[in-house]
Amino acid sequence: MGLMKRLLLTLLLFASPVLAEKYTIYTTERPPSSWSGIIDSEGYYYWFTNGIPPAEKHKCDILSQGCWIKTNEKAEIISKDIIKVNRYGTERYFCSEEHIQAVNKANPKPTYLRYSSHDHGYGKCTKDGWVR
Repeated sequence: MGLMKRLLLTLLLFASPVLAEKYTIYTTERPPSSWSGIIDSEGYYYWFTNGIPPAEKHKCDILSQGCWIKTNEKAEIISKDIIKVNRYGTERYFCSEEHIQAVNKANPKPTYLRYSSHDHGYGKCTKDGWVR
């Protein structure tokens, strides 16, 4: 890649506020689903869907490997790895993916699948962190 193309790409990346800002992905539990979200610099919670939301009801506020939809809910930051969000009248704790991976690495779970040694990180986030 030529110098001019790299310079142009760098300028484009930093000119776009969505691409320039780095978001931490937080997850509340896995399975039965992987309910994930992010928060913006003002603390507003965005929920994730990899489906296409109905155009009239929702719109994607951020398009990045799926659709992130901003809510009116503000997250309470418990620590750098844990947030609390009141979704649908229920308080839920969400753990950062970095924290989940650290817990999985510190306490590996044996897998019994014949051809897989992959740990899917199943568990639930609590106020104290990820519990497997």
